[in-house]
Amino acid sequence: MISVGIDVSKGKSTVAIVKPGGEVLAAPYEMLHNYESLLLLIDRIKAYDEEVRVVLEATGHYHLPVSTFLSENGIFVCVVNALRMKKYCSQSLRGAKTDKIDSLNIASYGLTYWSELAPVMPIDEAYAELKTLSRQYYQFTSLMVKAKVNLSNLLDQVMPDIKTVLADSKSNSKLTDFVARYVHFENILAMGEKRFIADYCKWAKKQGYRAN
Repeated sequence: MISVGIDVSKGKSTVAIVKPGGEVLAAPYEMLHNYESLLLLIDRIKAYDEEVRVVLEATGHYHLPVSTFLSENGIFVCVVNALRMKKYCSQSLRGAKTDKIDSLNIASYGLTYWSELAPVMPIDEAYAELKTLSRQYYQFTSLMVKAKVNLSNLLDQVMPDIKTVLADSKSNSKLTDFVARYVHFENILAMGEKRFIADYCKWAKKQGYRAN
């Protein structure tokens, strides 16, 4: 039983290789996510005359190139849910958290739950693309919601009660476009009533909004 713990981050990983009883076959070392470095790891794993299992913590899309490459080269790879790994690592008496410690904890997890480790299954290309697009969509939606909340807070300061007069809808962004045009109530007051009405009606017609 040999467990390889890989703490994955962007562009590189920290690798530790351990055996039961706390024997460390390879102290934590840094591995770049390139063809040569991954091949060296594969050669090292296949050189052991024992069963070897690689354990990674699920890290969004960072772990995918590593787990896919290792699997395609006949290496047993298990990707563990991040929450489950966090709960396991929280049992350690050591409060410190570094990439080296994390890789050792991940490797230790592999030994502790050896019989429960399930190999990662190959993902259909279409499913992988949909999964990536879905993740990008939710990230974009999250940013948009935060931006809207921030805009709402700002409007309470520079255009109090404007939301009772104008509002965005599914079909248009009238409030947002209005704010981009006039920015602040002081700008409207400086224009004067007649000039503002004329400018507003012209703007609404150009944007395709009703000038109500």
